[in-house]
Amino acid sequence: MKELCIDVRMAFRAGIGTYIRNIVPPLANFFKLRLITDEESISKWPFLNQYDLILTSAPIYSIEEQIKFPFLVPKCDLFWTPHYNIPFSALKSKKRVVTIHDVYHLAFAKTLKFSQRLYSKLMINRAVNISDHIFTISQFSQDEMIKYTGCSAEKISIIPLGVDASYFSEKGSSAPVREKYQLPSNYFLFVSTLAPHKNVDRLISAWNTLLEKFPSWKLVLVGKPGKEPPKKLKDQPSLQKSVLFLGQVDNQDLPALYRDAYATVHPSLYEGFGLSPLEAMSSGCPAIVSKAASLPEVCGDSALYVDPYDIHDIASAMEKIIQDPLLHAELKAKGLRRSQDFTWAQTVEKYAAIMEGL
Repeated sequence: MKELCIDVRMAFRAGIGTYIRNIVPPLANFFKLRLITDEESISKWPFLNQYDLILTSAPIYSIEEQIKFPFLVPKCDLFWTPHYNIPFSALKSKKRVVTIHDVYHLAFAKTLKFSQRLYSKLMINRAVNISDHIFTISQFSQDEMIKYTGCSAEKISIIPLGVDASYFSEKGSSAPVREKYQLPSNYFLFVSTLAPHKNVDRLISAWNTLLEKFPSWKLVLVGKPGKEPPKKLKDQPSLQKSVLFLGQVDNQDLPALYRDAYATVHPSLYEGFGLSPLEAMSSGCPAIVSKAASLPEVCGDSALYVDPYDIHDIASAMEKIIQDPLLHAELKAKGLRRSQDFTWAQTVEKYAAIMEGL
């Protein structure tokens, strides 16, 4: 059995955290695991106590992690970084592999600070060049990686993410969560970070055009940062009564939030995969998504598509699904079927097969 060392310090970081927490435990059936982590993750994730841990306090994306990791990574067959912050220096592992979920920081470089552009360009290109193999999560991300880094397609394996259908399910009570967050009877749901490319400002602007027609409905926003609402809300006080900003919620509340929503809206400009619409579909929640990036690849014919740059198109889709119950029911049924095509078990098996062969 090969020895696999994994950097799991991002186990509680939004989408990447979901990915790590679902993939790493089953890999113990295929490899002898050694895990690099920090004290905070140990307190949140009891699973870690079952394995040989290597502790570090080095911050992610820091010079410190680059200095320390050559000493932290032990002699092993494979070292895997599930994000592009791979150590630059020589390691004691026989081979190193990396997952690059997307190259947003290269594609949208003009929107970033100079330091962010410099760091991401350096790190992503270095990860592509020094890794023995690269994993990514969609055809879109592979194409983007080739476009922006010149990487060979033969060096990249596309392995889609999954969804836990036993967790994100249409069955179960939503009443406790509805009461906890004081949710309205009818609402649209947005779940993601509040990064600019998630397009929250246009979503709020689209919702603003519907307020007079649907005064009893609300738009519910879930995502980081956990305290400060989007600037668009602060600039338009009239919207605040019809937009409920929950910030970052407990993971265990997400299935009920999806299940209780009339539909989820994900008008993102750029996605390596788009896990949120898939989780919504699995929960029986119809999805409105942008016809951009990887989202059509993931959602297939099971979502209602919009132009993410057109607030009127976003608003029109939301109005259409309210006024057409048959469309709502059709999208719900299609979404449930589509979500069954993506399982974490399949994802793990594909990772294991490739890593065992390296």
